[in-house]
Amino acid sequence: MRIFSFILSIIFTSTSVNGQNLIVSIDPNMDKYEIKDEYNRFDDIGNPESNFESLNLEFLSPSQLQISNRYSSGFTSHTITFKLTKQMDLKEVTYNYWTDVLDLENLRTYKVKKADLKINQNPFRKAIGFRGNYALEIEHYVNDTLVKNEKFKGKFKTFKGVDKESKDYKWTVEQNKIWCGITNDDGVYLNPDIRPKLRSSIKGLVIKIKELSDLKIPEFRVWVVITEDGRIEKESIRFSSVIYNDKLKNLITEILSEEMEFYPACVDEKAVKSQIPIRIALK
Repeated sequence: MRIFSFILSIIFTSTSVNGQNLIVSIDPNMDKYEIKDEYNRFDDIGNPESNFESLNLEFLSPSQLQISNRYSSGFTSHTITFKLTKQMDLKEVTYNYWTDVLDLENLRTYKVKKADLKINQNPFRKAIGFRGNYALEIEHYVNDTLVKNEKFKGKFKTFKGVDKESKDYKWTVEQNKIWCGITNDDGVYLNPDIRPKLRSSIKGLVIKIKELSDLKIPEFRVWVVITEDGRIEKESIRFSSVIYNDKLKNLITEILSEEMEFYPACVDEKAVKSQIPIRIALK
């Protein structure tokens, strides 16, 4: 007996509307949303720290759905919309970009020439867990003159109705913090509500460092990550260029981790990881 394995991917429509080549397809096995890839992320997850909410699903009528991706940093913003019918026809795709620099003499407009939208399910039948990705070809105009062609990729997912303790939800919350500049890729908060403060005495630290025979400089700086329990994260320590000897770096790292203890940084009264510079003066 020969066994065949099929991946269901159904292309419903490829149409041309007002000069737009619009394609929509359903693929239940499309790539997982919670991965880092070339697609810009848009979702409807509410991040209390930044009021992050970029995806909106609006039924314009029982037979027409508008999917809107909106993002605003306060200085720039863009909006991408898809109008989808119950028959899985993609009727219209728009793209708009805005900045806080107003130039009335050079009016910028945008036209989507091609859109390839892939979704994981029919949203008219089921909205929970709805997600998709898309590739756009966009023409940029200044005063009705074509000046640029751009390719833009994005993806979205609705988290309404899902378990907020799930790994997928928590992954997206953490990624939003990175995107909004709240944390870096390592989960270190860049601007916590309360910064870490030294809890231990620095005298013993300086004495031990002075005893290092290979150290012949009056001062140096280190950049350290303070963990949620107020300790220095050894693997994250970075030294100024005056400390170039690896053996010396390892010795100083051990002394710092043994001698220094902090009150950790806090966000919403919760201890978090943070990063600070430390100046060690030996004279």
